[in-house]
Amino acid sequence: MSAATGILFFDMLVRPFFKVAMKFPLIGFLILFAIYGVVAYVALKSAYLAENN
Repeated sequence: MSAATGILFFDMLVRPFFKVAMKFPLIGFLILFAIYGVVAYVALKSAYLAENN
């Protein structure tokens, strides 16, 4: 499974919960930003570790 497929599945699973968050768009955006930030951090960390080993 590639990273793009994982992000697509993650997006499909989480999107219904953001319908509630769209009533408060700033909070929804911050949560989305935090989630994708964590995904990017894990991806970069694993790529960096794979490069060093």
